Amino acid sequence: MSGIILCRSKYGASAKYAEWLSQETGFKITDTKKADIKEVAKYDTIVLGGGVYASSIAGIAFLKKNISALKGKNIYVYCCGMAPLSEEVLGILKNKNLSGELSDIPLFYYQGKWDMNDLNLSDKAMMKLYIKMLEKKDPSELKEYDRPMLEVKDKTMDWTDKKYLAPLIELIRSKGE
Repeated sequence: MSGIILCRSKYGASAKYAEWLSQETGFKITDTKKADIKEVAKYDTIVLGGGVYASSIAGIAFLKKNISALKGKNIYVYCCGMAPLSEEVLGILKNKNLSGELSDIPLFYYQGKWDMNDLNLSDKAMMKLYIKMLEKKDPSELKEYDRPMLEVKDKTMDWTDKKYLAPLIELIRSKGE
């Protein structure tokens, strides 16, 4: 079985999961911005991983643009965000990122990392505005996935854990036999 991990990581969590996945599978890692579809199409298995920003998965544009060249391949997507895993979060991400020709691609979600001090200027400004908006809401109106933002806004958190990769690794191995 041959495979490649395409990763787009802005703050490190997606890259951390890509490294762990590479250790388990032997797949090489390539940044989606540097990926060449001719090279990627040579592999049987393609895993795309990226951070979640405003419900969009970083790097997903590569799959959307090149899906016709990847027909018949085993394709998997994972993404990392701040919210805890829930059916609601998974549904929102699947609907926004894996519709149409991508709708049958399995999606895996992992909690990532959070450090307000690590954010670039525009992300930091956007997140501060978002937090202020959440703070003004009645707590009963908050979505379950918004609550962690209020709990960790000024803290540094790292929820990454290699064990979360187990279902993805199992699926990759079952398809590769």
